Amino acid sequence: MDAQSGSRTLGAAHDLVELLRLAQGAAERLGHELYGPQFGPAEVLQGELQRLRRIAERLQKDVERFVSQEESAGVQRGHPLRRAADRSARA
Repeated sequence: MDAQSGSRTLGAAHDLVELLRLAQGAAERLGHELYGPQFGPAEVLQGELQRLRRIAERLQKDVERFVSQEESAGVQRGHPLRRAADRSARA
């Protein structure tokens, strides 16, 4: 994984969490404003968004760890073009 790919991946994970945070907030506001059995789906949606947000936050942490590990591994392996140049210099 290169730096650009890692950055895009981290950005996507962050965007997902932020989107779910906003959606959860909107669902909570609806729940506070609407009463009655016909608005039960708003409560269900609120709970589901909260669950999805928790999952997305865990995923974001996993993605951050993965990208960090990949970047560290890339540094240890060295830059691929530099390695190719090193090999040709030895020959």
